[in-house]
Amino acid sequence: MNLRQIRYFLEIAEHGNFTRASEVLNIAQPALSRQIRLLEEDLGETLFIRSGHGVALTAAGKALRERATVLVYEFDKLRDVVSDQSEPRGHLTVGLPPAISHMVSIELIDAYCRQYADVHLHIREGISLDLIAGIQQSKIDCAIVVSDENQGLRSEFLFRETLFLVAPASEKYDLNQLLTLDSAAGKPLILTNRMNNFRVAIEDAFGRNQLPMRVLADSNSTSMIAALVAKGTAYSILPYCAIDAALSHGLISASPIEGLSVDWAFVSPPQTELTIPAKLFHQMLLDQIHRKVEGNNWLGAVLTTTPAPISADNQQASIDMLGNGP
Repeated sequence: MNLRQIRYFLEIAEHGNFTRASEVLNIAQPALSRQIRLLEEDLGETLFIRSGHGVALTAAGKALRERATVLVYEFDKLRDVVSDQSEPRGHLTVGLPPAISHMVSIELIDAYCRQYADVHLHIREGISLDLIAGIQQSKIDCAIVVSDENQGLRSEFLFRETLFLVAPASEKYDLNQLLTLDSAAGKPLILTNRMNNFRVAIEDAFGRNQLPMRVLADSNSTSMIAALVAKGTAYSILPYCAIDAALSHGLISASPIEGLSVDWAFVSPPQTELTIPAKLFHQMLLDQIHRKVEGNNWLGAVLTTTPAPISADNQQASIDMLGNGP
């Protein structure tokens, strides 16, 4: 058994197909099949169940994938740590949620790639739950997520963000007018799905206040939700970062909801220190967030050192900051 065979095995397990794996690995399929056969002979176990539709993992294959994924990840990190001693280089896999694409991701990735050209940046976009799973499975080095305690991960609180009731532009909602949650009760809504932490925060708030929710549809594409609101299909509840682009084009209107917010965090594996490429990404992220929030370009976002419970004082701070917006 060798590292090359393990990498081959993981690629086949990822795609569930020898043909596709051979294309990705740029190796002839007979040679790939031979390496897997040698691996199976060495282990004394069958790793794949073959069928006309592809392959599936056996129990032994599942056990190998779970452990091998971590081992390969650690091996690759070891290579990067050694090379870090001279200058930033190697590979960095970051997880980014779609909601922050316009406010953070595009500018951050552009700046990072320009400044650290020797680092190969792998970007994984997805909802917080999937990004956290990616870190737990050693597929992602670090991620920005909506915090839900993130047990088992190294987690650093970034900022708290108010959620907004989003409406068509014709309704002329005021960005500086704080609404109560009652304003959204009974309205037709398009929300993110129940696996998304935005939706969890919203449903918890409606439940605590015993208010009715009328959900017409759900999607994890916040840009699609904003577009449907612009067409007058329904209302939504989203953070400012997810609606900034649509607001700037005059497609929608929005008002902040009192007492309804989410906490954002930077998360990474608990068992390993960040590599230098990851530390540089983290610092660049912090600089960008602070610049936008302190410059009043991120409405409803409040920087605090810890995610303190919502109180009258910090709620008023959020309202005051909103009043300073455009």
